[in-house]
Amino acid sequence: MGYYWTYYLAVMFAAYAVENPWVCLIVVLFFALRRFLPDPVAIARNLGRIGRLRAQAELNAANVIARRDLGRSYLELRMPKTALKYLDQAATIDPKNRDVAYLRGNALLRARRPEEALAALGISLGIDPETGEFRSTAGHQGTANASSRDGDAYLAAAEALEQLERWEQMEEVLSAAARCNMSSLEALVRLARVRHRLRDEKGAHEALDEARRTWRQLPRFSRRGQFAWWLRAQLGRFVLP
Repeated sequence: MGYYWTYYLAVMFAAYAVENPWVCLIVVLFFALRRFLPDPVAIARNLGRIGRLRAQAELNAANVIARRDLGRSYLELRMPKTALKYLDQAATIDPKNRDVAYLRGNALLRARRPEEALAALGISLGIDPETGEFRSTAGHQGTANASSRDGDAYLAAAEALEQLERWEQMEEVLSAAARCNMSSLEALVRLARVRHRLRDEKGAHEALDEARRTWRQLPRFSRRGQFAWWLRAQLGRFVLP
């Protein structure tokens, strides 16, 4: 059946909208705001555990794990500033903790502090941030030891670089993300976009072609989570000259 169920869902939604326009307007509003609203499952999962974790953090001033998990919970609830409160504490206790650095980098990114996010993400990748340069290839000459979290860290770093309009570095970081996670369509599609911005049309089309080849090799369960990026790769045929 594939994704044909969306046609049936659209027809049923249209029929319901005729009789209940206000309800459908609210549904559309929730859909439009989905990037800013926390997942209901995340709310149910985290509200109970946050109280326990805060009690643990208050009882033990050196408890990095409780503060890390608090930061993760608040990130899932789309509350990056509150997450930073606990992640900053954890980073002070254990400044080389890569899990804490990764979460802190994401929180700083969501708080629109891209320069600081790059430094934190560099620590999560084992890169010394003291030089002020985010060197995406440091410690990752191949893909054998690259983890999926490293790929996610590179993607987050690319988003920070996009906010700073540092396109050449963004291309380098997205290339590293694609090497770390060879099944990631997101890295390839975003790489095509930045190459297009840099007027590298051949490289942009190569990245889109690789994204389409990757899609054909993915198992069904993995395709569902990357359908939107596959669609962007398909549209890239017409958007890019």
